[in-house]
Amino acid sequence: MKNFKAATEKREIKIGNEVIVLDTVKGDSTLFRVMINNSFKGYLQNRDGEYFRVDGSCIHDLIFARICHSLKN
Repeated sequence: MKNFKAATEKREIKIGNEVIVLDTVKGDSTLFRVMINNSFKGYLQNRDGEYFRVDGSCIHDLIFARICHSLKN
């Protein structure tokens, strides 16, 4: 018996020295798992075309702004 994970969309963004990987959470195309330099930092959610940090996320304000800018382009 083999285990298969459902495919999720993965985006990689390079900002300065930071490598940011966004993975769409399975089952919710508006929710993104954020990894910065291989370290989990929290979640972003897209609501009506705007991105928000989910409570408990530790994504720095400047990095968050750059991620949002990159996602909109």
